Amino acid sequence: MKTLFITYHYLAGHGGGVFASRAYINAFAELSEEITLLCPIKDNHAPEGLNHKVHIVPVKDDRKRVRKGFDLLTGRSNRFVPYARLADNQRFDTVVFDTSMVTHGLIRHFKEQGIKVITIHHNYQFEYYQDNSSILTRLPTLFWSRRTEREAVRESDLNLTLTEADKVSLTRHYGTGKERLEVIGTFEYNRRKHPLYSPVNEQNFLITGNLSDAQTENSLLPWIKDYYPILKEIFPLASLTIAGKSPSTLLLNAARSSGITVIPSPESMDPILAKAKFFICPTALGGGLKLRVMDGLSHGLPVICHSVSARGYEAFIKAGMVLVYSDPDSFHQELRKLKSHDYDRNAVISLYESIFSFDSGKQRLSRILDC
Repeated sequence: MKTLFITYHYLAGHGGGVFASRAYINAFAELSEEITLLCPIKDNHAPEGLNHKVHIVPVKDDRKRVRKGFDLLTGRSNRFVPYARLADNQRFDTVVFDTSMVTHGLIRHFKEQGIKVITIHHNYQFEYYQDNSSILTRLPTLFWSRRTEREAVRESDLNLTLTEADKVSLTRHYGTGKERLEVIGTFEYNRRKHPLYSPVNEQNFLITGNLSDAQTENSLLPWIKDYYPILKEIFPLASLTIAGKSPSTLLLNAARSSGITVIPSPESMDPILAKAKFFICPTALGGGLKLRVMDGLSHGLPVICHSVSARGYEAFIKAGMVLVYSDPDSFHQELRKLKSHDYDRNAVISLYESIFSFDSGKQRLSRILDC
C-alpha cells in the first residue's frame, strides 16, 4: 500500500487532535510500503513523534487575513489542493484524509484516479463547531462543514470514527445506506510501558485538558459553581487541581476563589497525574472522544465524567472504572459509588493498554483495512 496522508493538525503542537493524528499516521506508516504526509508547518517547527518512514511535505499558509476571511465565506479554505495535485505522479493507491475538513476540493479528484479514499472523522464535525466556533465565524463554518462532511461520508470508500456515537450521528445525518463506516477509536502514537503505581491515600482529584478551548472553559465555569460544592460535600477533605494549557483570567479567578489549585501550562502532566487519586472530566460540550480521559486511565485513575465525555470508553464504564453523570443528582450518586470502592491502579492500566496501546490500535486498523 502506497499511502498519501493529509492532515490539518500542526504536528509539532499538543492537544487531543494532534495526539490522535500522530497515532493514525504511525499506524498507517507501519502498514504501508510507502507513506507521504501533507501537513501544515508553522514557524518552521517540524512535526514530532512520527515514524521514520514518513516522508513529510510541509504545507505553508501564506494567505493574508482578508483572503482567509473571504475563503471562509466562500468555502474555498483548503490549502492542500495545489500540494496534493503536485503529488499525483507518485502513484498512491490510498489517500487518507485526517478529518473531513481537508477533503474539500480533493476527494473527487482522487476518486477519479481510482485511488481508495479513507476519511478519519475525529468527531461529528458539525456538532463540534456548534460548541467551539466564535459568533463571527459560526454561520459560514457550520454551513461549509456540513456540506464538506456530507461529501466526505458519501464519497469515501471507508469512513473511520473515534466513537460509536459519532458513527451513529454521521449515518443519521448523511447516510444513504451505501456508506462504509467503522469505529477505529484512538490509541497512543508510540510504544511505551506504563509504570506500576502505589496507592495514593490523599483524596486528590484532578482535571486536565487544553484550558483555552471554548468547550473546556464553557463546561468548567458552570461545573465549579454547580458541581464542585457537591464534591466537597461527599469528600470534605478532598483537594482539586486543574492543570492545562493557557487558562483564561476568568477561569483562574473562578477556580482560585473556590480554593481550587490551578497549574497553567505545565511542562509535564505525568508528575501531576502520579499524585492524583481520582480524575474528573467535566466537559459537557463538543463531539468525539475526549482524549483527556486517557490521561487519567493511563495513570490508573478511576474517572468520573459527564456523559458527553464518556463516548468511546464503554469498556471502562462496564468495568466500573469510568463513572458517568449528566446532572447534579447523578453526580452526587456517582461520587458516593466512587467513595465506597477501592480501585487497583494497575488493573485500570492493564485494561487501558489492551485498548489504547499503539499495537492494539494498529491491529484494529489492520483488521478494518483487510475487510
